[in-house]
Amino acid sequence: MSDFFGKFKKGLDKSISIASQKSGELMEAGKLQTQIISLRNDKKNAINELGKITYEMLKSESFELEVLEGKFKEILQIEKELEDKEDAKNKEDNKNENKSDTPVSEETHVICPNCGAVNPESAVFCGKCGTKLKE
Repeated sequence: MSDFFGKFKKGLDKSISIASQKSGELMEAGKLQTQIISLRNDKKNAINELGKITYEMLKSESFELEVLEGKFKEILQIEKELEDKEDAKNKEDNKNENKSDTPVSEETHVICPNCGAVNPESAVFCGKCGTKLKE
């Protein structure tokens, strides 16, 4: 009986570890998405500021190219950061997709003959329907 609980605890620990890892991956993707949204807002605001500066210069008939170039360089820097974050998010998304597409290896798992559920190789009974897996 203690062997059963030992195997159960081992399986539970492994499940907790996997859930913790997936949670961390989702948090990283969420953090990147938040940064992307913030950078898009920064870019939009910087472009609006450039428009206001240009308008005021034209209105007052005093054109200062250095001011416009400075704002333009700021927008280019935001665009570069945005591109980097979007690339990182795409890599994270692809990494997560590839993990979820990985087929379950039949060498390390046992398929229940009754319900088809995937069980750890060490399981004696199916975790879904309770059918005995090994003789």
